Amino acid sequence: MRLGARRVLTALVVAELLAALYLWMPRQRAALSPGIEERHYITLTVRDPEGRVISKTYETRSFVYTHVLALRMLSTWYCGVECATRLSVGIAMRALSTSGYPSDTWLGPDLTDGCIHFTPSLVFLGSGASADGGATLGSPLGVSSAPSVGYIYDDVWFNVTVTATFSFSQDATVSEAMLAALAADGGSGYVSIVYDSFPAVSVPAGGSLTVQWTFAWKDYGAFTENWGKLWQYALTLNYGSSNPDQYVNFIDDTGATVSIPWPNAYDGSTVALRLAWGTGTSPMSRTSYRLELETGSVQAGYSVVGTGFSVGAAVGGRATEVGLYWLAVDASGVAHRILLMRWVPGYELPAGTPINVYVARGG
Repeated sequence: MRLGARRVLTALVVAELLAALYLWMPRQRAALSPGIEERHYITLTVRDPEGRVISKTYETRSFVYTHVLALRMLSTWYCGVECATRLSVGIAMRALSTSGYPSDTWLGPDLTDGCIHFTPSLVFLGSGASADGGATLGSPLGVSSAPSVGYIYDDVWFNVTVTATFSFSQDATVSEAMLAALAADGGSGYVSIVYDSFPAVSVPAGGSLTVQWTFAWKDYGAFTENWGKLWQYALTLNYGSSNPDQYVNFIDDTGATVSIPWPNAYDGSTVALRLAWGTGTSPMSRTSYRLELETGSVQAGYSVVGTGFSVGAAVGGRATEVGLYWLAVDASGVAHRILLMRWVPGYELPAGTPINVYVARGG
């Protein structure tokens, strides 16, 4: 999806932004990486039974357990012989029911591959304010909705939207919202990824409320369309006997369209990322699917600090272009490299330069 009119996109950004990506590089020749601006916004839209609409937007920075977001986006779930792969989140997380109510169960610090991928994310609503930093709702309303994920971009901004709509049969007051993902099987296994509280909005009986978050990256064209597709993949798909063929189409590094089923069964590394570098200098483009002149690559990883996480590694040689590849397997078991980012800094980076892509800074 591409909007050519910059003023149209700017209007959308002002109305909808939630979060921004921040590429950090050590200061080389007093220059920074393509984007350092970060914004977090939530937009609430109430529609009454007569069709009248009121929309409000609030700025916020409310990531909570980005560990689970990182796992769903970037980890592999190859079971091997014993089907007992364990991935560490490093902390204990309060578990929620499918309606957003807190349970007495705490999850972590390790998760198995037989749990996190069976159910897509959900959005919960409440009428209070969290007392524990967004791990639980202050006063759950007992409602949930599976979100849709979209994306929109121009040459400067890449925006991912997460949207959920709720209908109410009686009057309701809403003052908090949470995006949560499954971290354990059963009815008590969701954990908070994003939490926001806001001035209470009233929804009349027969009306609806739409909650929309937008993750926004001011990257000047570094991220490819595959980046938006990865968010769709991580937040909307689930696996089970009733729906075994859920997938998202990506463009791999040969330029071919490939269907990647959920969950990612890539075998070869726990984190499905490689950082590549090369000597190409052509302009960055959303349609890029490989580096122009790749000269090397290395296993990349992610790091969770506080309520944010970053991905990256160090380049192994001199580089005028840097790429981030996601590694994934199609339904036939064939592995593919899928380009998420191609960054051209405009000068040569020396070997050993660390690249950190801040996906969510939180806080």
